[in-house]
Amino acid sequence: MSRRGTRAGAALVALLAVGVVSPGGGAAGEAEPPILVVDLHVDIPYQVHFKGRAPGLPVGHATPKTLKAGGYGGIILPIYIPDKARPTGPIIEDADAILATIEAIVRETPAFLPLDARQAVPGRVSTFLSIEGAGAFADDITQIDRFIDRGVRLISPAHASNTRLSAAATGKRVSHGLTELGKQFCERVYAHGALIDVSHLSDAAFADLVPIARAHGAPLVATHSNARAVAAHPRNLTDEQLREIARSGGVTGLNFHAFFVTGEREATLDDVVKQLDHMVKVAGLDHVAIGSDYDGGITVPSGLEDAAALPALARKLRARGMPREDVLKIFSLNALRVLGWRPAHSPTTSPATQVPSP
Repeated sequence: MSRRGTRAGAALVALLAVGVVSPGGGAAGEAEPPILVVDLHVDIPYQVHFKGRAPGLPVGHATPKTLKAGGYGGIILPIYIPDKARPTGPIIEDADAILATIEAIVRETPAFLPLDARQAVPGRVSTFLSIEGAGAFADDITQIDRFIDRGVRLISPAHASNTRLSAAATGKRVSHGLTELGKQFCERVYAHGALIDVSHLSDAAFADLVPIARAHGAPLVATHSNARAVAAHPRNLTDEQLREIARSGGVTGLNFHAFFVTGEREATLDDVVKQLDHMVKVAGLDHVAIGSDYDGGITVPSGLEDAAALPALARKLRARGMPREDVLKIFSLNALRVLGWRPAHSPTTSPATQVPSP
């Protein structure tokens, strides 16, 4: 494991010490302080790298202003590699270019802490990395090592279309899930200390991944997916998949895209709560997180128009009787737990790099 990995672990632990994560409320008669948010999927890099948004983030769902108002303390910035990045398909160098864009975003946005920050800072957002659509790494799966060494924590072998690594949830129907090369790729990711993101995998690929993750003692993570029983979209998860994620100690990040919330073009804050209720009922309180998909070209629900609206979701849950400590688990602690995972054999595994279980 690289020094970057060690620093990321230290920053994760430090996030828990930031004052805004305290389970207690304010003084009598005062409004509760914002609950810390660690969001598993915000597509800021897509907007900057492909859509021309300024790296300082003056507009969008997630801006310095909305992140502060929303109580954000941590954010995963995906290296999203489109299936059609080039006429002949994406290449590994595309991941390098997008990572350079992310580094520019973090550098030019004072609200963000550096990717290799060792300490969390109140009022600033800790930044982490994922890869969304790693099909290009079929050219040389050993290249994933250097991205993990640079801080990537979660990796999806496919996006919208099937790749040489995996069938995708929205790809053409095929008889396989993970390819043989894809299985080798997932083994390598786990062995090197990162996790596989199942959000875009087909049901067959999910099933193929389960024994691989189990062999490595790794939690299954869906960074931005909902329950298929509530909204019948192939990007959502079956109840059995939600239970499998829970059995592994993993999490599913609640996605705010209307199509994944209701299966229709519109959704409300109450619809999001309905999704959350089902996910918690099936998977358990310790296995649901936030994976908003903000800035990912989504149709946002009424009442969750941007990152500043997370306190509205928290208030809704509190008003319905959910203890603040439980909201905190969903909003940040569950995500921090899986982000702090390292393989048991890792030479850097120590109390300093482990996030305490909630």
